[in-house]
Amino acid sequence: MSELGHSAGVPTLVILADGDARVDLTRPVLGVTSSARVAANARRAGFSRVLGGPGLQRRPEGSIEVATGDEVGAPALILWEGTYVDPQLLRLMIEHPLEADERFALYDEVGRPAACFAGRLERVPPTVPVAEGLDLPERFGAHSLARLVDEEDRQRSEALVAACESELDLEGSSFNRVAGMWTLRWLARSRASIAQLELAALVAALGAGIWVLSGAWWGLLAGAIFLLFGVHVARLLRPLRALGTAAFTSATTLDDPYEPGETLAQLVRPLGHAVFIATSTYVLVAESDRSQVAALVLLAVGGVAVLLDIARVRLLLRRGAPDRLALPRMDTWVRRLGIGVPGALVQAPVLELAMFLGACTGEPGVPWTIAVAAAGSRLWPWFVAPAANDEGQIRRLLS
Repeated sequence: MSELGHSAGVPTLVILADGDARVDLTRPVLGVTSSARVAANARRAGFSRVLGGPGLQRRPEGSIEVATGDEVGAPALILWEGTYVDPQLLRLMIEHPLEADERFALYDEVGRPAACFAGRLERVPPTVPVAEGLDLPERFGAHSLARLVDEEDRQRSEALVAACESELDLEGSSFNRVAGMWTLRWLARSRASIAQLELAALVAALGAGIWVLSGAWWGLLAGAIFLLFGVHVARLLRPLRALGTAAFTSATTLDDPYEPGETLAQLVRPLGHAVFIATSTYVLVAESDRSQVAALVLLAVGGVAVLLDIARVRLLLRRGAPDRLALPRMDTWVRRLGIGVPGALVQAPVLELAMFLGACTGEPGVPWTIAVAAAGSRLWPWFVAPAANDEGQIRRLLS
């Protein structure tokens, strides 16, 4: 055992300063620097220790500072500072160690050497060794690591981090690749905490009603935009928290059921819809040329839709069954019809997008109809329940 201390046969992660880097490597990539993220992932994968070479722009917390020539005496993954590696590839290195005399290099998508996996590394090298490329399984490859050298590499590195550590489907959803990634970058770079972002999303969705009450076409359009923005941000808070951004600080305690990024984020859509329906109903009923009977019908339908959305909010706050009064999933319906879903609609807030397009017509009745129909669809499980179970279905849905 060397003086640095390690478990025999367990790989060591060695991070070396990248003299070719022309960017500030202390600038976070989606909230955390690449070196800190890969060091944490290496420890979780089973690496025995993390060594930080001389001249690093920022040494990962918990790593051991070493100098060139210091003894290592163990299998090692040597990489440049600013390089991010797929956590599954790190686990693969633990599961399939090399022979002591074997050494393979890993190259990024533009063909630059980014890391080297050695069966045994005696001493800390001055640079990442150059060797034959590692023959990786088809699941992995050059797209499994990203080396941050120039500013144009940042987008590639952010996409890889999001694909590996968040819940965003970047491969099957072009909406996530464009709008989702852009918003995720913006949220990660903000100094707001998850709880603050969650509150901002809720306020934006509730504020949509204020714009609708203006009765003007621009107010209707602004209300739809605010609702769409609030729902879109709320759905990205869980992936943002999974990235372990520095802005996230959990406020959860044993006596506090509130969990930032979870509790209020789930309320954004039903509360936003309830407010939008209520204010749109008022605008529609207030029209002077509408008959009294039509106004009563609109008021009754709108009131029922609002109650259904509020009932969903109550269930979420009381930690009820997550599927009760939930909106039917679009992908399930589409699969039943045998229709392929365009990549632009996969994991997109389709309902709010439809309401926005409806608001573009300038007629409040169009987005109102979409929102009311969505609220009514929350009762679908009751309609399709077996006849023997009809009794008490509404009570169970709302309890």
